[in-house]
Amino acid sequence: MSFKFRSRTFLYLLVLLGLFVASQATIYTAVEYTHRRANPYESFREGLEEVVEGVGLTLLLLPILAGVAWGLARRITRPLHAVAATAKRIRGGRWEERIETATMPDDETKSLAETVNAAFDGYAGALKKLERFSGDAAHQLRNPIAAMRNLGEVALSRSRTAAEYRETLETMLGELDRLTRIVEQLLQLSRLDARALQARFALIPLRFVVEQVRQIYQPLAEARGVDFVVAAGSADERVDGIEELLVELLGNLVDNALRHTPKGGTVRIDVAEESGGGVRLAVTDSGPGIPDEFAQKIFDRFSQVPGGDPGKAGLGLSLAAQIAAVHGGALALANPGEPGARFECRLPIVKASFPPA
Repeated sequence: MSFKFRSRTFLYLLVLLGLFVASQATIYTAVEYTHRRANPYESFREGLEEVVEGVGLTLLLLPILAGVAWGLARRITRPLHAVAATAKRIRGGRWEERIETATMPDDETKSLAETVNAAFDGYAGALKKLERFSGDAAHQLRNPIAAMRNLGEVALSRSRTAAEYRETLETMLGELDRLTRIVEQLLQLSRLDARALQARFALIPLRFVVEQVRQIYQPLAEARGVDFVVAAGSADERVDGIEELLVELLGNLVDNALRHTPKGGTVRIDVAEESGGGVRLAVTDSGPGIPDEFAQKIFDRFSQVPGGDPGKAGLGLSLAAQIAAVHGGALALANPGEPGARFECRLPIVKASFPPA
């Protein structure tokens, strides 16, 4: 047979009351017995009657004491009932509900409630990320999938030459590449959980990150006739983070700059330590720049400046901004409305020196 916690607490208090009455009767009897031994001519029966009267008065107060015990049991268990009731409402779909802790005493119960609230916050955050990922995937995957289906249906609608089939297949492969990039970036965004990633942080020399990005994008810059300049100095600064994510961050900025820089233009990476104890990574291009009216939207998912590459999903800058945030930094457009976009990422650094590469 099981009892609710409040009932068990009440029973414990009743047991304490019973022990108190029993101990009181025992003490009174012992006192009278001792008194009788010291005064043998006094009536022991009268003393015993006095003990019974005293214990009887206590028993008369027992209902009142039981009521007080019930009130104490309710007061002790009220915060736990609040926790259970809120958890039940959250389980029913009211995800915004949280346990009210402002009026709770600063004790173990409040600590429990705050821990449960933190767990619900994490659960709600995971649900939001899942919903966002599902919505983003449905929104962005629809177009390339539909395009490949249409291409296939048109190609099969009548007999065609080998060259026509080849052209259709090449177009479908282009759409498949686009689909792959979208899926990879969406998955990357969905994994950017700062608390989970911080366990993988290590001290990363920025010059390693810059050099990897230079090697990746130098051939693309040459193919497009763009001068790719890296002005990183010694770049001995170290960032506490994940190397592949930092490469992704800087690479997305460079890729964005190359796509908006005309032939004969310049894309430049600058690395400079700041007086406040951080480092500034800047990527500047010689393209048309970003108008003021789009400056606040470019870090939103799927946001693109008019005239941008229609084959891109508009996820690169959003991904770069989230990676910067995971590393305790911030990414911003430094010159909205001016020619030649300049993106600056500020990150905290750890002082260190390294031998030349």
